Amino acid sequence: MKLIIKKIYVIAGILMVSLLSGCETDWLDEQPLESLSASTFWNSKDDTMLALAGIYRAGHIGTNAYTNQVLCFTSATDDSSYKHGSVDNMYSGYFKPGDVENVLVIWNRAYTTIFRANYFLENIEKVQMDVADKEEVIAEVRFLRAYEYYYLSTMYGGVPLVTKVLSVEEANTQKRKSLQEIVTFCIDELTAAAKDLPATRPDTERGRILKGAALAVKAKLLMIHQRWAEAATTYKEIMDLNVHSIDPRYKELFEEVGETSKEIILSTNIIANIYGNTHNQLNWHPDFYGGYQETNVFQGLVDAFLMNDGLPIEESPLYDPAHPFDNRDPRLYASIFLPEYTEFRGILYLAHPSLTNKGIGTPLRGATGYGWKKYVTENYTGNVYSSGDDVIIIRYAEVLLGYLESKLESGDNITQDLLDQTINEVRGREAVHMPPVTETDRDKLREIVRNERRVEFCLEHPTRYIDIRRWDIYTEVMNQQFYGMKLTDTPETYTAYPVETTGKYRGHLKSINKTGTVKPESALLPIPQYEININPELEQNPGY
Repeated sequence: MKLIIKKIYVIAGILMVSLLSGCETDWLDEQPLESLSASTFWNSKDDTMLALAGIYRAGHIGTNAYTNQVLCFTSATDDSSYKHGSVDNMYSGYFKPGDVENVLVIWNRAYTTIFRANYFLENIEKVQMDVADKEEVIAEVRFLRAYEYYYLSTMYGGVPLVTKVLSVEEANTQKRKSLQEIVTFCIDELTAAAKDLPATRPDTERGRILKGAALAVKAKLLMIHQRWAEAATTYKEIMDLNVHSIDPRYKELFEEVGETSKEIILSTNIIANIYGNTHNQLNWHPDFYGGYQETNVFQGLVDAFLMNDGLPIEESPLYDPAHPFDNRDPRLYASIFLPEYTEFRGILYLAHPSLTNKGIGTPLRGATGYGWKKYVTENYTGNVYSSGDDVIIIRYAEVLLGYLESKLESGDNITQDLLDQTINEVRGREAVHMPPVTETDRDKLREIVRNERRVEFCLEHPTRYIDIRRWDIYTEVMNQQFYGMKLTDTPETYTAYPVETTGKYRGHLKSINKTGTVKPESALLPIPQYEININPELEQNPGY
């Protein structure tokens, strides 16, 4: 819990922030650093807004340093893995108590934000400002603190619950609260925050929290804990705001051109070359196009995309194994580089080792032949190390699919009207235009909804990771041999790379084999060993 007590450094962080992610606007004014000190702070609305910016900047919503987590947590799913993937590798989704790049960073970032929020809430009453404005910023801070506890509880389970600035002695003796206590705190805080947050904001305030964001996080948490009726009610509140809507586009949502879409409810706002996105235009690019190709899609995710008649590849008469990428859900083409099929920047994407030395094999021994396309902008000409691509955290599509799932699991009546309001609205966007769902059998619909979430939110951190855990299929889907592209029609005589010789994936590259390596306990992160060394009162999660 060390970051809670480093008060002087955290105050300095609050005072020094003069740019918030997405702050291309005037809601945060720059101030000369030498004019600020803890003794002269909290005198004006400008001071308040500067402190608020410091809270945004510290946390998981405001930081642009998200990239390792995207890589590692998508590798902790059945969708994709690291380019040098191997069992027990952190980047392949294996986490240990001593991990400082994910386990400790997530914890530290959360408690830094929590300290700043507590410090803010203990001092905001000193400031003379409009009452409504004050209530709004207090609501923002309560949301930002609650979001960190939502994220902590989802990743670690029960954690220390700190709602005031602590002394050194207090900080070093904190114990973990129960998961239920953390969840109750989050839901109460998010409910209260939503009341004082606006449903919309002017363009000059883009990036600040909206009412829909507080309700959406609350609903996600309720779903995780299977409080289905409450989740459905909360999602319906967002729908009834009539503020957010499904964008007719899909691919553009994940590029800079789509960052003002009404579909986006919560995101990290990025400023190119100042507070830039370091990965979208370089690390996710395939090596074939000069990128780093840090993560690679598994065949299972490719197969999850339906045919454009709405049927799975195993059932559709349109599926041709000789031309497996024809006639598929358009989201497949928007999300994944497909070998010998995707044309990008006027060049056909190649991955088969007989066609290029930029595909499978050295140095990309974890490559699968499939690459991430979702975040890569084809006509991008800017700084590849610092693009302006925002990072989406919650979209309205998640609200609609979450509402349907919550109604389904709560036992409510499933009607065609409900399907048309939810899943068919998502599938029916102009860029996708998949056939509408008409299935009302609960068991069959459940599988349809789960698959829809998988393809709609593919590679969006950490949606799939949370989904497979809350559905209690985490160890089932993780303990398997994962496959890449098909390399040969004669696997019995093919020796260049390891390939499957029987079954569904006959002739496909054998990628990482996680069979028997993922334990049920792995569904929670370990408590950082560094923090336990400081505070022995913190109990480690089972299995670590």
